[in-house]
Amino acid sequence: MPVPPQMRQSPRPPLITDPPQTAFVIAIGLLFIFTGLFGRDPGKGDDALHIGIAMAFAREGDWLVPHLAGQVWLDLPPLFHWIAALAGQSAAWLGASFADGARLASAFFVALWLWGSAGAARELYGAPAARLAPLLGIACIGAVLHVHDAQPATTLLASLGLGMWALALIVRKPLQGGAVLVLALAVSGLGTGLWLTAILLATAAVMPALPVWRSVAGTPLRMAALPLCMALGTLLAGAWLLALAQSNPDFAARVLQQDIERLLPESALFASGAAKWLKVMAWFAWPALPLTGWALWKRRQQWRSPVLMLPLLLFILLFMQLSGDSVVRNQRALPLLAPLVVLGSASMPTLRRGAANALDWFGVMTFSLLGLIIWLGWTAMITGWPARLARTFSRLEPGFEMPLSWYSLLLAGAISSAWLWMLWRSPRTSTRGAVTWACGMVLIWFLVSSLWLPWIEYGRSYRDVAQQMAGALPASRECVAYSGLQDSQRAVFYYFADVKMLKMAGSAGRKCDVLLAYHGRGGKPPRLDARWSLLWEGRRPGDRHERFLLYKRN
Repeated sequence: MPVPPQMRQSPRPPLITDPPQTAFVIAIGLLFIFTGLFGRDPGKGDDALHIGIAMAFAREGDWLVPHLAGQVWLDLPPLFHWIAALAGQSAAWLGASFADGARLASAFFVALWLWGSAGAARELYGAPAARLAPLLGIACIGAVLHVHDAQPATTLLASLGLGMWALALIVRKPLQGGAVLVLALAVSGLGTGLWLTAILLATAAVMPALPVWRSVAGTPLRMAALPLCMALGTLLAGAWLLALAQSNPDFAARVLQQDIERLLPESALFASGAAKWLKVMAWFAWPALPLTGWALWKRRQQWRSPVLMLPLLLFILLFMQLSGDSVVRNQRALPLLAPLVVLGSASMPTLRRGAANALDWFGVMTFSLLGLIIWLGWTAMITGWPARLARTFSRLEPGFEMPLSWYSLLLAGAISSAWLWMLWRSPRTSTRGAVTWACGMVLIWFLVSSLWLPWIEYGRSYRDVAQQMAGALPASRECVAYSGLQDSQRAVFYYFADVKMLKMAGSAGRKCDVLLAYHGRGGKPPRLDARWSLLWEGRRPGDRHERFLLYKRN
C-alpha cells in the first residue's frame, strides 16, 4: 500500500552542506575549544603566568588585587583570573589538576567570541555568514596555540565579538542588543582594560551617524537604548578599578595610567610598528585576511553602512593601538582576528570558482600532509622507524621514551578517519574552503594534543625541576629571593612548590638568606660573596641551556 504524501518523511539534510548546518558548526567549535586544554602542566610562557595568578587568588583569598608568587601584579584586570581560579578550584575538588580547570576560562571566552561572531555575521550579512564566521575563527593559523592556553586575551576576543553583535542587533532588537552590549563592555573593562572599553564606545558612538542606521532606528526608544546601555556597560567595566581605588588609590592610579598609555599610540613607533604587524598578520590571520580583502572590494559601495563600517572601524582602531605599542608579541595580534572573521564571512559565498577551489585545495593538501607527518613522527618515537626521524626526536628530548597509549591512538585514528570522511562527503562549493580549513586545524591540533603530548610535556614541564628545588630548600629560612627568573618561571615554582620569592634587587629581597638564580644561553651565575654556598643545581631535560641555582647564605 503506498504511503500517503502527508506521511512521507523527507530525508534529513547532510551536516556538511553549502553552507554547513548549524549542528556541524557547533560540533566543530566544541571539538576545537576543548581539544588540548587538559592533561598538561603549566609550561614556560603565558600559560604558566596566568595559571599562577589564578592560583594566587585561590590560595591567598585576596580577590581584589592580583598577585604573582607573592608580589602584586597589575598588568591586567582580574576577570579572567577570577573565573580561572574558580574553575581551577572546582577541578581540584573533582580530582583533576588546577591547571586543567583554569584553562576552562579560555574555553568559556573563546566560546563567547565564536558565538558573538556568528551573531554579528547573521545580523550584518545573513544566516549563511553566521555559520561561516565561527569556522573562519577556528581556521586562523595564529589563534590555535594561544586560545588553548590560560590566555586573558580571550576576554578581548569575547568582548569584540559580542560588541559587534550588539551594535548590529540593537537597532532591530534594542532590548536584546542592549543586553549584549552591556555584557561586551563589562567583559572589556574587567577582562582587558578600559582602553578596550574606550575603543568599543568610540565605535558605538559612530554608528548612529550612519544614514542606514538612522533610517532603520525609527522610534526614540530604539535610539535611547544605545546611550543608556553604553553608560551602564561603562559603569560595570570600571567597577573593579573603582573598588581598587577605594582600597588602594596608588594601585588604581597605576592601572589607569597603563590604560591611557595603551590607548594612545606612540607616534614615533607607529610607522615601524604598523609595518611589523602587517608582516605578522600576513600569516597570523590566514585565511581570514585575504577573504576580508575580497569582502571590502565586493561591498565597497556600502562604506556608509554598518555592514562594512562596523567591523572595519573596529579593525582600524585596534590596528592603530597595536602599532603604537612597543611590545611586539604574536599573541597581541589576537584582537585583530575578531573583525576579520566577521568581514571574511561575508565574502565566502561570493568567491569566484577558481579562488574557492584554490583555497580548498591548499587546505586539503596542507593539513593532509601535516597530519601524515604527525603520524609518521609518532611512529618513529614508538618503533624507531624511520630511524633518522627517531634520532631527531631523541636528540631534541634526550632520555625520552614514548609510552604507547591505546586511548590516544584510538582517538587520533577516529579524528583522522573523520577528516577523510569530511573530504569525501562535503560538496565542492564556494564555502567548502572554510569547512576544510576549520576541520584541518582541528585535525592537526587534535593529533598533536593526543599523539605528541607526552613528548612535548617531557621537554616543557617544570614539575620535576620545581619539586627538586623544593626538596633542596632549607627547612629554616627567612625568605627566598630570586635573580634572573622570568614571571612565568616564578609562576611555575609557585604552582608546583608553593614558593613565594622576592626580587633580589629590592630592599626586602636583599634580606633573604636563600636565593634562586637562573641563567640561560650565554648567561652566567650571579656574583655572590663567600657567605653564599650552592645547595642545588637543575634544569629541564629538554633545555640544555637553562640553569637554576639555589644558594643559602651562611
